[in-house]
Amino acid sequence: MAIKVIMVAVSTVSGSEQAIRTALGLAARFNSHVEVLHVRSDPRAAMPYMGEGMSGAAIQEIMEVSERDEAAHSVELRALFDSLCGEQKITLSESPGESPGKAATAAWREEVGQDDDIVAARGRLADLVVVARPDESEGPAAHLIIEAALFESGRPVLVVPPSSPPQTGARVAVAWNGSVEASRAVSAAMPVLREAEEVSVLRAWKRDGDDDRNAALAEANDLVRYLAWNGIAAEGRCLGAAEEPEGSVLLAEVTAWKADLLVMGGYTHSRFREMLFGGITRDMLSDAEVPVLMAH
Repeated sequence: MAIKVIMVAVSTVSGSEQAIRTALGLAARFNSHVEVLHVRSDPRAAMPYMGEGMSGAAIQEIMEVSERDEAAHSVELRALFDSLCGEQKITLSESPGESPGKAATAAWREEVGQDDDIVAARGRLADLVVVARPDESEGPAAHLIIEAALFESGRPVLVVPPSSPPQTGARVAVAWNGSVEASRAVSAAMPVLREAEEVSVLRAWKRDGDDDRNAALAEANDLVRYLAWNGIAAEGRCLGAAEEPEGSVLLAEVTAWKADLLVMGGYTHSRFREMLFGGITRDMLSDAEVPVLMAH
């Protein structure tokens, strides 16, 4: 699989800068086309939820203020997009074929509607969906966008933190547990893994005995051999998790090894279970300081 089309879903200016910057950096490496998508909310969709006692004039005023705010926010995001494309010398083009030679291109796209539905639909026409990691102030809507991209686009999703490393994909850590989701994430990351300087396969295990560790190491080495058949040199490593959650152990190792990308399966357990009890995916979405490439 080649990374030819990258879609970036943008919302807030602060979080979107690093997401766009990361996507453009990948596009420059792989001669990809980047579509930066901003979904503007439709104030008319909120009309059924407005108070029955409100007058028509009051509702109209609220809608006009909302439309002005959305328009101003869109102008800010578009200015950020233009600035970053200029900074990284990315050609503006509506489609990849319009750029002379093999060069990265980028385009701005704006739609009005339900953001998670549109992100999922547009994501199906990309090889990779890039989203900014939401901060606490954005509320649950930002997580809905990530989950829509992950569950409904059928594409791998790259979640970018606000303070990301200057480059992405030189030192790649793969969190491996043998699951279908992890396998799909590795498949999606193959173009990046082939270009990486170092790859580390991380397999967490509970410290219940040597047999468990040996089995975990064997699973990690199975993936190392698979990657070798694809021309990728990797090292398999076991991480013992005792009292600490598995996600914390993985994050600590990713930080200590100075990885600039983490590849892993997303929501190996159900979303409902992770919402109630927590899980590795939730840990990574909230705490990872490097971009995380996920697939479900």
